Amino acid sequence: MNAAAVGRLKRVFESLSSKPGYTLMRGFARFSTLRLSIPFLRAAVLKIKGRSHLDSLELEGKETCFPDVDIDSVVAALRKDGVAFGFRLPDEVVQSIRSYAEEALCFADRAPAYGFKIEHRERAEEVLNKKILVAQYFNTLSENPEIARLAQDPTLKEIARRFLNSPPTFVGANLWWTFPVEATEEDRHRHAHKFHRDVDDFKFFKFFFYLTDVEKGDGAHVVVAGSQGKPPINGFFDRWNIRRYTDQEIAENYSPSQVKEIDGSAGDGFAEDTWCIHKGQTPVRKPRLLLQLQFALFDYNAMHDQRSQELLQRLA
Repeated sequence: MNAAAVGRLKRVFESLSSKPGYTLMRGFARFSTLRLSIPFLRAAVLKIKGRSHLDSLELEGKETCFPDVDIDSVVAALRKDGVAFGFRLPDEVVQSIRSYAEEALCFADRAPAYGFKIEHRERAEEVLNKKILVAQYFNTLSENPEIARLAQDPTLKEIARRFLNSPPTFVGANLWWTFPVEATEEDRHRHAHKFHRDVDDFKFFKFFFYLTDVEKGDGAHVVVAGSQGKPPINGFFDRWNIRRYTDQEIAENYSPSQVKEIDGSAGDGFAEDTWCIHKGQTPVRKPRLLLQLQFALFDYNAMHDQRSQELLQRLA
């Protein structure tokens, strides 16, 4: 057994020890039969308990940031293509989150010990002796009221209910910067700047909102529409492998029309089933600030940004 295989086994055992439910799910949820059957079984069990997924959340009269979103069209696009557009945050919400991002500590490489204010990024890079590709905020639900309200927005929850075909579980918010740097291959791999697919539950999806203007070729998210459950395959068992895919593999296995590079202005958003092949792109000119809200069937306590204040340290 080579060193890479030993390393993978070690990470699996460590994950089993710290997050057994999440680790076992990631092993089973890559199989299409279980991805189809588990949501059905969950809905059936909840119906027996008196919680039907067919009950509408009754949007009429409820305050939402997205009054013009066509819920039926969004759900249909998510099911067909794995991605749906047409979301727009109110300007005041964008400004509130941007103001928060300027004042709060963000954390280089998502490490609780590497906190810094965005204005002190260069100083943080000097301390770390490396360029920072990604910096994430922690505890955003408790620290920013607008993010907390978005997590409970009735339009987003109704989309989640219909797409999941089951009462939705909100599993986490994440807010992070991606910076225009010459990133190492290790950082690009670690922070998902290569094509991949997520295995976060048996059924799940995410809302993404740009909080800065994002142009094509400059940090825009890329998704391969219609690729859910249809990854590039190199050998029989590779269909169940969760790995990074090269740009060449994507070009050879999907039509150019399926590969969508998503640009937008600050406040623009989209919904995505990230079981689809997708990737983040490293910006080349301007930093990108992105908010992610995720819904799933089950909460494995793995996707949220909550960290104990005792763990958070200031680097610069």
